[in-house]
Amino acid sequence: MKRHIRIAFATLILGCFSFSNLFSDAGPFDGKNFRGRIAYSADGNHNDPDDWAASPVVLAIFAEFGVKEKLVHFDYNSILNNTDAQWEKTHEASVLGAAERYGYNSRLFHDCRQRLDAAVESIAKAVNESTAKNPLYFIVAGPMQVPVMGLLKSSPAARKHVYVISHSHWNDGLVTRYSFKNTKRDVIALGVNWIQIRDQNPLLAFSRYGQPAQSEEFEPYFWMRDSQNPNVRFLWERMVVSTRPDPSDSGMAYFLLTGDEEADPAKYKRLLDEKVAPRPLDVRSKVRIEAENFITLDGYEMEITDRAARAQPVSTQSLSHRTGVKPTDGVEVGRIRTRFSQPYTAARGRYDVEVRYFDEQGRRSRFALFVNGAARGSAWESAGTGQGWTSHTIRDVEVSSGGEVGVDVGGQPVRLDYVQLNLRSR
Repeated sequence: MKRHIRIAFATLILGCFSFSNLFSDAGPFDGKNFRGRIAYSADGNHNDPDDWAASPVVLAIFAEFGVKEKLVHFDYNSILNNTDAQWEKTHEASVLGAAERYGYNSRLFHDCRQRLDAAVESIAKAVNESTAKNPLYFIVAGPMQVPVMGLLKSSPAARKHVYVISHSHWNDGLVTRYSFKNTKRDVIALGVNWIQIRDQNPLLAFSRYGQPAQSEEFEPYFWMRDSQNPNVRFLWERMVVSTRPDPSDSGMAYFLLTGDEEADPAKYKRLLDEKVAPRPLDVRSKVRIEAENFITLDGYEMEITDRAARAQPVSTQSLSHRTGVKPTDGVEVGRIRTRFSQPYTAARGRYDVEVRYFDEQGRRSRFALFVNGAARGSAWESAGTGQGWTSHTIRDVEVSSGGEVGVDVGGQPVRLDYVQLNLRSR
């Protein structure tokens, strides 16, 4: 009898170990402790005043989650080729006002228009201190030029412990109506881990870009106006100054501390006004890796679209993040490869892997999914009948954190949009 009990107990321990190995240590934040450090970069001095609202909300989010001591760098006014002096001052009032109210060290904050060298040195220092046990999560809420300048001055060996988070086509440097020196491809090429979450505007912004909002469009944030907390009322005041109810960039800070890509005003009210912090996700149910974010593009190149650009082809309008990759002229085989290194994912998990591609009239392509250099599932072919954007799913694929994911496209390669990993039942 005792022998059977020992066997059962050993089986239970083994089972618990296997479950823990699959789902433990998934994200940088467990609700109490944050593993690593945080850096933030924002614009706010040209193009759109949304950062005047987003930057103070970000600082409030860090404070209410209890991780403000993990912030090691914050730069702002990061558009270098265009600026507005009054915008610079207004954004600074938002940033430093929130920093004072929420108790931050003022030495962490750098105005790129006034102290660019200090901002760049601060980024480089934060990157150089990164290790496997002390990574840096770098949220980029502005163009990529200042982050690139800092990364270029850092140690290449330390960059592999840096996670750069973005959500915006504009911040990524991919709009055709604005001239940027750098794009996200320049950041990816420097050896960091690139984390692209869904666009935060649909759930957090409630007015049209480039136009002051109507009074009723602020309604989702009236709880800020009506709060008994003076710090929360300050957030409302800065939103009114910005003329737009749009703290969308702050969704990246919320994601970093929860794994939730769907921040909205109701969740912010519960956190910032009611002071009830949500429990972070164990693992995300889906992780989308945009094709243009793959580290290696062999026979492929980035395809940039912009809905504001004239004569945009209808076929590109449904591109995720309005960006994908297209085959290089004359190529017979295209290959994309990247590391699977994402926060709030299983150390080892089983996924249904969706590959989204463009089925083009008269072009027959043959596809194969690879994980760590080995083919997974059966190869498949595009119909070549002009169906447009379509998907193929390979079921039950094991993918480990840090492993390599890739897609090969032969025959007549076509455009790729993304690879999405959908977690199977636990």
